[in-house]
Amino acid sequence: MKIMFLIPVTANFEQKKKEIVGYLKKYIRPDTNIVFRQISKGFPSIESDLQGMFNGCQVVEEVLQAGESFDGIYVNCFDDPGVYACRELGRLPVIGPYQSALFTASVIAERIGIITTDKAGILSEERKARLGGTANIVSIRPVNLGVSDIRLEQESVTERLLQLCREMADADRVTAICLGCTAMFYIVDALRERLRQEKICVSIIEPMANAVSFLERMIQQKLVNYVPVDTVITRHISQ
Repeated sequence: MKIMFLIPVTANFEQKKKEIVGYLKKYIRPDTNIVFRQISKGFPSIESDLQGMFNGCQVVEEVLQAGESFDGIYVNCFDDPGVYACRELGRLPVIGPYQSALFTASVIAERIGIITTDKAGILSEERKARLGGTANIVSIRPVNLGVSDIRLEQESVTERLLQLCREMADADRVTAICLGCTAMFYIVDALRERLRQEKICVSIIEPMANAVSFLERMIQQKLVNYVPVDTVITRHISQ
């Protein structure tokens, strides 16, 4: 199957692409072909409503241009920018990491936590939860770093994540934690190992691999997450 890996920000991803493919190989089918696409204009990261809305429009444009040349589309940002709008097009299954991560978490846990980037991330996650997230989200805590800073020091970020996982498990009794930024993928293996060593019993959901695997299953079962709208409106946009 052929999956579009859509990067909804304008930051330089050239060096990260090989790392992402290498990481995903552990989780995806051997016959899955990951093809990267990236929006050409917009913000380098999405950390506010304005950035999410503007970049989300560029995501829709990329999906429109893709036509039927892919089996499914994955949008790589925990904010799910443009995902719901793309679903209205009804062409292909389109998925983002946020909704699929929470779905997985709700299957395996009664009490769910999210580790987000900073205070702005907390406000965003709280709002999304109110608008249609899951009532099982009982804890949202920040790592207190911007998206661009998460990759700077692996060891210190891992220690901070470990501390937050311990606090959420002890104080909030969570048993599943969603990493609230796809940039955290590169430290998830180290984090899981530290949790095992510290005997902290929580499941860590890394949203990027989780979403791509989720999309594979949708494609395999010929499922499309289409949201019905006025076909006249959709046809007009396509033109």
